[in-house]
Amino acid sequence: VMINGKRKQYALAENKAASQRMLADIKSGQKERSKYGSITWAAFKQKFFDWAKANKKPQTVARDKISAEYLEEFTSVRELADITPALLEDFKTWLINRAEKTRPKGRKKYAKTRGVLGPHGVNRTLTSIKALMRKAEDWNLIAPQKWHTVKKIKTAKGRIHFFKPSEVHILLEYTRTLDVNRPIDKRPPWETVTYLGARAGLRRAEIHNLTWDDIDFRRGILSITPKKDWAPKDYECRDIPLPEDLKNHLQRLPKRGVYVIYDKYGDRMSIGSYTAYYGRIVRACGLKGSLHTLRHTYASHLVQNGVDLYTVSKLLGHSSIKTTEIYAHLSPITFADAVKKLPVV
Repeated sequence: VMINGKRKQYALAENKAASQRMLADIKSGQKERSKYGSITWAAFKQKFFDWAKANKKPQTVARDKISAEYLEEFTSVRELADITPALLEDFKTWLINRAEKTRPKGRKKYAKTRGVLGPHGVNRTLTSIKALMRKAEDWNLIAPQKWHTVKKIKTAKGRIHFFKPSEVHILLEYTRTLDVNRPIDKRPPWETVTYLGARAGLRRAEIHNLTWDDIDFRRGILSITPKKDWAPKDYECRDIPLPEDLKNHLQRLPKRGVYVIYDKYGDRMSIGSYTAYYGRIVRACGLKGSLHTLRHTYASHLVQNGVDLYTVSKLLGHSSIKTTEIYAHLSPITFADAVKKLPVV
């Protein structure tokens, strides 16, 4: 380097041979980088999120943006090529330590607190950043790297919580009493939401985007199909046979518009209001759970009554049966029962 017009030389290490090796590695890295050109993190981020807005769901884009903000909080990233698997390992450690430092005292471990990431939050953040970097590789902006070496935090696989039939009955009875003095076309939709979750296994967004055209009462089929501004998770379309109680309930509902679900004022609700409001309904009934617990309830009741996991997987719209295996312990068919089905020889 030149300082005050004089050439200065600094060693990378105390040992000359080690310094030469380090210098060779730096030059090799620069050569590799020049092969792919040079792009700043800021420029890539702009390019990625422009692409993401057109190709990914808004919730996923929002999660990716938050993950990028965490990375920028961890380190000042200038060049895209500065992000490596080694850096992500340090980033993972920082995320874990940050959670421990910022978690308020007196809260149980991994409590949901604003700004605090539990193990699943750390894993989602790492997954988002790795997705960004793999897209950079697809665009030939960086050299391919071994992102799979950055492992997720291992988390305990607990049993799925679901509502018992008697608890579903409690929820239905409670939701029927909400604004009971209003005309039927002016009542809140929570009874219908309960039915669609617990008796058809619909996700929150599927309930929100369900239209009357998706329901074939003659065939007794409810279809999950893409819309102009929305598509199901993993773009999996599926047909769900309607249980008799859900079919009867839907046939009694007045049609207030294209969609099945509207609020008591006849307006479309925000997607976030489903989770927030239904959580209050569950607590008001003296139960524990959430809107998504209704979907777990649907799957759990099917498995408990002998429906095989493959069929449940298709009804739920899972892209892999491995996702459905979380309900396997509920099956009434034991290993002993399975062995008894062997033919006599």
